[in-house]
Amino acid sequence: MGLFDIFRKSTKHKAVFLGLDNSGKSTIISFLQEGRFIEHTPTMGKKSVDMEIGGTRMSLFDMGGQQDFRGLWLGELKSARVVTFVIDAAAPQRFAEAKGELDSLLPAIKEHKIHLLILANKHDIPSAVSLTKLINELKLFEVDNFEIMEISAKTGYGMADAFAKFYSLLTGEKVKKNVLAKAISVFDKGGTPIVTTYNKNEIERVAIEGGFLVAITQFSKMKMNEDEESIITFESEKNGTFVVAKSKNLIGSVLWTTDLGVPLEQSKSALKEMLAHLEANAACSDTNSIAFHVEHYCTNII
Repeated sequence: MGLFDIFRKSTKHKAVFLGLDNSGKSTIISFLQEGRFIEHTPTMGKKSVDMEIGGTRMSLFDMGGQQDFRGLWLGELKSARVVTFVIDAAAPQRFAEAKGELDSLLPAIKEHKIHLLILANKHDIPSAVSLTKLINELKLFEVDNFEIMEISAKTGYGMADAFAKFYSLLTGEKVKKNVLAKAISVFDKGGTPIVTTYNKNEIERVAIEGGFLVAITQFSKMKMNEDEESIITFESEKNGTFVVAKSKNLIGSVLWTTDLGVPLEQSKSALKEMLAHLEANAACSDTNSIAFHVEHYCTNII
C-alpha cells in the first residue's frame, strides 16, 4: 500500500465510524483501504472491516446512519478506543440533526474514555462550511475532549493527515504521515504540463529540468504492452530521482530524494495510486478539473 503504509505494531484495536446517512463513512473507510475514492451504497445496519497495516490490526465498525439504525450506535461504544464522527460539511440543513446525535453519544464517550475524532467531510464541495462555522453550529466549544479535521473522501484532501491522527488516537503512538515526494507534476498524454505542486515545507522550489521534460516527451511517445509496467525513472544529480508513470489519459511524476526517508518503491506506488484516482474522478479532458484533483490528492503525498 502506498499512502497509508506508515505504521508498525501488532495489537488489534477497535474504532467505530458514526454519522448521519450520506456523510461519507463508508467512503472514508474504503479510501483508507484502497487509497482512492470508491462510490458506495448506504450501509444497512453495521459492517465490520478489518485492516492490518504494518502489523497493526484494526477493526473498523461502519455503522449505518439512517434513523432506523442509530439505535445500534451506543452498543458498539463500550469496547471502542476511538469514535470517528463524520459530518457532511456541505449540508448545513442537517447540522442540527447531527448535533443531536453527537450529543446523545457524548456521555458514553466520556464514561468509557473514548477518543473522539470529528471529520468534516466533503471539503471539495464549494458550499462546505469552514471549521469555525461548524464548531459554532454544533457548539463543539462545550465538548471537553475532541479533535476535528477537514477532509474530502472523494478528492483525497487531508486523508493521510486524518489517518495519521486517527492512528495516533487508536494506538497511542505519535506518528505522522510519510512525505513521499518533494514535487508532483501531471502532464496530458502528449507530455504537455498541466500542474506542478511543490512541498510547501521546502525553502527553495525544485527546478524542473529541461532534460526531464525531454524524457517526459519521449515517454509519452513510447508504445507499451498492456502487461508492461508503464513507469520510468529520470536521475538528476542536482535534484534527485524523478519517477514517471503513465495511465490511460495522463502522465504523472513525483520527485523522490533519499532524505525523504521512504523507499523509492513506496513513492512509485503512491504515484500509481494518484493516477488511478485521477483517471476515476477527474475530467481528464479538463485541465482545471485535473489541477483541482491533484491539489487535493497531493495532501496525502507531500
